[in-house]
Amino acid sequence: MFQKRNTVCAIEFGTSKVCVLIGEVGPRGGVGAIIGHGMAYLPGAVIKGEIADMERASEALNKALSEADRSSGGELVNCRLMTLLVSGCGIESRQAKGIVTVKNSDGVITDAEKAEANENAKVIALGGGREIINTSVSYYLVDNRRVSNPLGQAGRRLEAYVHIIHAVASRVDNFRHVVVNAGVENARIEPVFSPLAAGIGIVSDLERENGSLLVDIGAGATEYLVYFDRGVCASGVVQLGMEHVANDLAIGLNLHIDTCRKLLESGQLESALKEKRAFLEFPGPGGRTRNIPLSAFEVIADTRLREIFEVIRSQLREKNTPRALGAGGILTGGGAEYFRCRELFCDVFDLDCRIGIPADAGGAGTDLASPRFSALWGALKVAAFFQQNYGIAPEGGLKKVFSSVGKFLGRGER
Repeated sequence: MFQKRNTVCAIEFGTSKVCVLIGEVGPRGGVGAIIGHGMAYLPGAVIKGEIADMERASEALNKALSEADRSSGGELVNCRLMTLLVSGCGIESRQAKGIVTVKNSDGVITDAEKAEANENAKVIALGGGREIINTSVSYYLVDNRRVSNPLGQAGRRLEAYVHIIHAVASRVDNFRHVVVNAGVENARIEPVFSPLAAGIGIVSDLERENGSLLVDIGAGATEYLVYFDRGVCASGVVQLGMEHVANDLAIGLNLHIDTCRKLLESGQLESALKEKRAFLEFPGPGGRTRNIPLSAFEVIADTRLREIFEVIRSQLREKNTPRALGAGGILTGGGAEYFRCRELFCDVFDLDCRIGIPADAGGAGTDLASPRFSALWGALKVAAFFQQNYGIAPEGGLKKVFSSVGKFLGRGER
């Protein structure tokens, strides 16, 4: 009799498409290989990270799941854990504190005190209809002394500072319902905040330790995450993305929005700039040709992108986020492929910046070496880690262990 493979799945609903990955869990809790992948287009079904049309979203997911199952050789049925990326859903974040008095006879902090402090931090009052999605430990204080790991430390008072991400429960449930309606019945479905997943997929342990700003630019929204001393200290969502850049170009230059999307995605603007062209030609009314100055495209696109980065910078200041980020910035998501993004990021945040891609993803003939797939790849790694180290997730499981995923994979894979 054939032995079932240990497989997990990750799902991402984007503004224009839904993507699915199926991976085989490696012996140490990483992704041994990607064994299946599927994609289906769903324009208009998801807007700003939230489902606008359940029927169209379900239809697209069915196609993507079928394609992934086919390419994996029918392994979808063996998946017992699915991570589901979420971005909109009224997501907010806050820092919470949990306190424990160390009562051991020797005064040394053990796993029990650490776990209790973490759990105490999650006892917070949220508004009605909200749920905690994920949590990640920021840092600890032992007798008012900051440490990244309190285990083995002697002290009387332990404080855990935990970054808590919460959302409107009904909006998250919409995504769960779409997955269940697609015929997924035996697998646990665990939501994961997109930039947390992207961080697992592309941020190194050294970048977490030295401090870094991760910005994930999508079509309908932009998410960010700040690492400091190996912990997450800030995160958020800005409801602006590359679709807004395309819309600005369409309105400002009187072009069809599909034309503007292609210009941003194809690299045509960058090529024209390198060729030192002054104009781009487009068909006009009556068969005439329109010559639009290349500088007009740059000004409009730069203005919107700069606005996105400045909104993030303003939010980080309001949250008193540390400014000494020694590892600089990591720019990812589909918008990171636009040639002006990196320069504008560096200018607004006054940080060095690299483009983050899932360089260690492989298998099943996939080509994931693009910033577009950073969050999806990270979500698959989260599922593999959790499945191997904790078995089938208990209710709310990812809330309890998320902060350990990056540390484990940072030591084991980078």
